[in-house]
Amino acid sequence: MGKEQFTIARIFGAYYEIYSEGTAYARAVLKGKLRLKDSGERHPFVVGDMVLAEKSSGEEWVISERMERKNYLTRKSDRGDSHVLCANLDQLAILASCKDPETKPGFIDRLLAAAYHTEIPPLIIFTKKDLISDEEIEEREVYYRELGYEVMTVSLLSEESIQPLWEKIRGKQTFLCGNSGVGKSTLMNHLHKKTVQRTNLVSGSTKKGKHTTTNSFALFLEENTVLIDSPGVKEWGILHLTPVELWESFPELRKIKETCKEIYCCELGSECSMRKHLNESMDETRKKSLESMIESLENPHRVTRRDHWAKAVTKRH
Repeated sequence: MGKEQFTIARIFGAYYEIYSEGTAYARAVLKGKLRLKDSGERHPFVVGDMVLAEKSSGEEWVISERMERKNYLTRKSDRGDSHVLCANLDQLAILASCKDPETKPGFIDRLLAAAYHTEIPPLIIFTKKDLISDEEIEEREVYYRELGYEVMTVSLLSEESIQPLWEKIRGKQTFLCGNSGVGKSTLMNHLHKKTVQRTNLVSGSTKKGKHTTTNSFALFLEENTVLIDSPGVKEWGILHLTPVELWESFPELRKIKETCKEIYCCELGSECSMRKHLNESMDETRKKSLESMIESLENPHRVTRRDHWAKAVTKRH
């Protein structure tokens, strides 16, 4: 038997759960030379990586090569620790709860910034629409849609409400991210009926490396649909981005930069047109988001300031 192409579904220390349509799930280890290779990351491979593997003399598969990544999503919360979460995404689905708990705009904006510089299209999904009024739903959707983002609102209690979401993720490899309590587990339960096969091969059969499992795991659904899930996070670290990259990730500022006559400048000086827009006419909530991100670059161990949607609506009107 020769080499076969797999997608990494989950990582447990030195063990990998890999998936292909022909073989389904299998357990694998890295070839010796790959284990010794220093990639500069927490782990040389991540969920979503496409790899080549072949069977060893036993029943175990051995990963011999990682194929080139189309893209990857990074989170960095400390100066010396860059954490690549997953690779080869078609989109980033940002789950944001309307209520109980309410996801703050700053969290959404951090994820949008991270996605922009990887060229991963974001999809903002507001959950728990049954807990707020139609007017509030429209307020949230219009807020981001006017900035050019794709937005939808669902109730995870309703199968009918989930169907439009399925249409958005069908046939794509999507990373699902959100704070704890936004409804990711409920959504995954809804989608289990479309699951090709559940994944527990490594943890269930060996018990090895279970305490060092990485955050992300892939759920393979029908119609070539892959969902990559991870535990909820309190804040998305953006220390891998530069101040200029943060400014450019805001579409309202990016449009202004495109008309700037100083093409090779971008020093963000006092006469900078982007800075003028920030200080004079930028939406107050968006302004606070950017200022908070810039502050986190200068002081990565600060306590995050969290602003409420009610304040955002009041400021805008």
